[in-house]
Amino acid sequence: MQWRALKYFDTVARCRSLRQAAARLHVAPTALSRQIDQLEHQLGAELLERTHEGVRLTPAGELLAEQASQTLRDLERVEARIADLQGRCTGRVVIQVSEGVVPQVLAPALASLQTEFPQLEFSISIASAGGVIEALRTGEADIGLAYFLPQRDDVVRVVTAELEHYAVMTPDHPLSWAAPLALSDIAGYPLAVPDDTFGVRQALDRAARDRGLSMQIAFTTQSLETQKALAREGAAVLLLPMIAVARECEAGQLVAVGLHAGELEQTRVDLCIYRHRSPSLAVRTCLQRLEEALAALSPCG
Repeated sequence: MQWRALKYFDTVARCRSLRQAAARLHVAPTALSRQIDQLEHQLGAELLERTHEGVRLTPAGELLAEQASQTLRDLERVEARIADLQGRCTGRVVIQVSEGVVPQVLAPALASLQTEFPQLEFSISIASAGGVIEALRTGEADIGLAYFLPQRDDVVRVVTAELEHYAVMTPDHPLSWAAPLALSDIAGYPLAVPDDTFGVRQALDRAARDRGLSMQIAFTTQSLETQKALAREGAAVLLLPMIAVARECEAGQLVAVGLHAGELEQTRVDLCIYRHRSPSLAVRTCLQRLEEALAALSPCG
């Protein structure tokens, strides 16, 4: 089975559209269809059903799709190990990350890496802490970078940074000049928070429970951008580390008000890899750059 044909099929299976898959692969739809036809001929079974809305996987296609992603990742790792033998920092690095660390940590680190090693490719997905751990274990991710990653024996914390939480709101909010704040001060105002699969939410729930507080959870969303949009509209207060809202604060759209010491557990940002998988040179190089970025973080007063 040809690697290219399997990669093309995997992309089609994810997109459920030949046209979208062709655009993602930067090939002509006719070339993509030809590869799928050859794959079907080799396997002796139809893999796709064309519909007006796109494509649908046949039972045989479903079976192949289940295996294709893992097979491609295994082949990529072999390719990366061969590159290692030749001392070349190349290949694809797959990262699962908390959205809040992207602007101040992940994006600058990867930008500098791409400039230094233009042959490197990065695949970035936003996930909860539990999702990051699962992706590391299954091989869907090489690196995890997220808040409050749960401790697991088969996942190694390469480095950890601890950051203070801030109450984030519009500059004209009644609490914007009341620093430092207690959770009891915030309890009467609507909050926008992620769901309880996120460590930040779990920390808030523990702190509120310990203090006998009932927090006014008005909005629950996994999207940090949605949280910040709600805060900019004056609809909600957020509880976040400074790195998640630094740009909005610098632009005067939001303000970050400090909390009393010990009021809310510090945000822990963990950089992790899977213990039982040897990282390639590309992954090790990326890890080093992310370590440096996390080491540069310091709590803002």
